[in-house]
Amino acid sequence: MAKHIRNIILLLLVFIIANGLYHSLKANPPGTNYESPEYSIAPDDIDFLCDLTYTGVDGKSVSEQEIFDRMFYLIDRAERYILIDMFLFNTYVGKAEKPYRNLADELTRRLIKSKQDRPGIMIDLITDPINSIYYGAESKELDSLKKAGVNVIQTNLRSLRDSNMIYSPLWRAFIQWFGNSYKGGLFPNPFSDTGKRVTLRSYLEMLNFKANHRKVFVADHKEDLRGIVTSANLHDGSSAYSNVAFEIAGPFAVEFYNAEKAVAQFSGGRLSPLDFYIPPEKKKEAGDHARVRLITEEKIEDALLDSIDQAGNGDMISIGVFYLSDREIIDSLINASERKAIIRIVLDPNKDAFGREKNGIPNRQTAGKLLAGSGKKIRIRWYDTRGEQYHSKFALFEYKGRASRVILGSANFTRRNLDNYNLEMNVSLTAPSNNRAVMEIKGYFERIWNGEGYTADYTKYEEDSFFKALFALLFETTGTSTF
Repeated sequence: MAKHIRNIILLLLVFIIANGLYHSLKANPPGTNYESPEYSIAPDDIDFLCDLTYTGVDGKSVSEQEIFDRMFYLIDRAERYILIDMFLFNTYVGKAEKPYRNLADELTRRLIKSKQDRPGIMIDLITDPINSIYYGAESKELDSLKKAGVNVIQTNLRSLRDSNMIYSPLWRAFIQWFGNSYKGGLFPNPFSDTGKRVTLRSYLEMLNFKANHRKVFVADHKEDLRGIVTSANLHDGSSAYSNVAFEIAGPFAVEFYNAEKAVAQFSGGRLSPLDFYIPPEKKKEAGDHARVRLITEEKIEDALLDSIDQAGNGDMISIGVFYLSDREIIDSLINASERKAIIRIVLDPNKDAFGREKNGIPNRQTAGKLLAGSGKKIRIRWYDTRGEQYHSKFALFEYKGRASRVILGSANFTRRNLDNYNLEMNVSLTAPSNNRAVMEIKGYFERIWNGEGYTADYTKYEEDSFFKALFALLFETTGTSTF
């Protein structure tokens, strides 16, 4: 009898391990991990946008916002089509007292008005199931949009690879079969003290720590298309965060559409047809044109590593990012510093999240590793947050005698974001140093690096805790964390 029990336990362990390995190593869904062809973009067809929250000369918090103001402007003027894929789209604010801006409600009202004023307009909205707390809570915003005729698609995360090596095999084997329900919740809402209670199954699915983390927008505008790729969420609790974006006009926006079409398909949905769009005649290419590619998932890491590895003596790398913990990126930056590349990095201190205090992992540990590994040649400053987050995700590469490159979008520089686990979307832009978009993002970085009220010296949030460094490494390696 004991032998039979041992055999059953052994078979069960083999099944769990094999199942876990399969779902962490399986092929990506079709259409993901994609790199587009290169497009030539005229300088006036690409714009850098940013949201910044900082401390003014009077000591009070100041917020300058461009990204969603521009997005809402385009929504109000779209005649034929709108597409949005947004990771966070809800009114939750966590422990914070109130949001800076009611972004979720603003978007909902504008999309409904678009359907009312222009009944023929097609609107597709893709989002992550975190907004329904993994199908355990009703979303007022999503329900209202569905009733108004918006095509709402919640991403099928089960099609994605599992990043949580410890927990997800158990969830796949024993828990996923129970599904979830909006009814019968016994546990507190994890994102709102006043929200309706949710089921245990919502918490259990949340522990997989996986997401459709993309943030992209497409709309028709004056017989053409406009696309925005950004680091910003349409989320009340994130409305004061500092973020960045590119807006691109023309047929390149079709690349956004096609990448999102793949997500809709493996999630059991379908996007509205884009067959009305006829690309305008190509503009004659000039020396200040940019070359642009769409990159998703691991292709983002490939582009980052290639760009860092090209940097040598006197070349400049400027990075602003919410999370930095990917070991390949860290090692590549240290190697570039040894080649005498000039590297400056602005990091979020990882101390604030929706009114809750965080422990500084992983950025403070990463910063220490970068300084130690480079002999302090890599320079680091912290964005001096006061309850909000520095949520940007970009890298600017300025090469001597060659075109510059910018990589910008939804992806943090972490294993989960760059190694084919989360869905991510970035744009890679290569252009002369005098290109308008390059100069705008360079000016933005110099402003936050040098300007009082934006960033703080490394010593302000310096940490050398061995145990925190160990935890950061374990979390990054095993996927048992939110970064």
